[in-house]
Amino acid sequence: MNAISKGLLGAALLAAFGASHASPIYYTVNGGATQQLDVTPITDTFTGTSTVTSGFCNLSCTLSATGTLSDNLSGNTTLSVSAASTSGSFACNTVNLSGFPWVGSVPHSSIPSPLAPVTFTLSGVNVSSICGTCSNQIDVTFDPASGGSFVFNGPITPNGSCAVVGNLTSTNYYVATH
Repeated sequence: MNAISKGLLGAALLAAFGASHASPIYYTVNGGATQQLDVTPITDTFTGTSTVTSGFCNLSCTLSATGTLSDNLSGNTTLSVSAASTSGSFACNTVNLSGFPWVGSVPHSSIPSPLAPVTFTLSGVNVSSICGTCSNQIDVTFDPASGGSFVFNGPITPNGSCAVVGNLTSTNYYVATH
């Protein structure tokens, strides 16, 4: 094979590898060592005041959710919520969240660079209270700005008339890049 053919073959292989090679998501926690999300997933508890609408009730509650954010460079970035609960008023304490894990994924290739908010559709969500019941899925947005947060902003569809609207943050401070 002559030098020109070898050069073209090498360029084609490099272009093919470069096109399929995904850029990792990096993060730090509280200014510590830089981690790579596909190697070391993040598991943390995020808490915040949220409005939980269930049936005929509109409840201002504290929502706490423990989840894991993981990545597979050649596949999906996944959010898996393993536990969640509400607290506050008597009515908030009657809210039962179940169906764990709630899981949602987006293709790794769709994660913007630089890192910007990413919306996951979590499936398996069940909410019941003295006010009503609903189930199936809800959209949750991970916002990497200002230390990282999860924003619930919408209905739980399609079964029932529930919604969760709130901004959950961690006591840890995350900085993420892509």
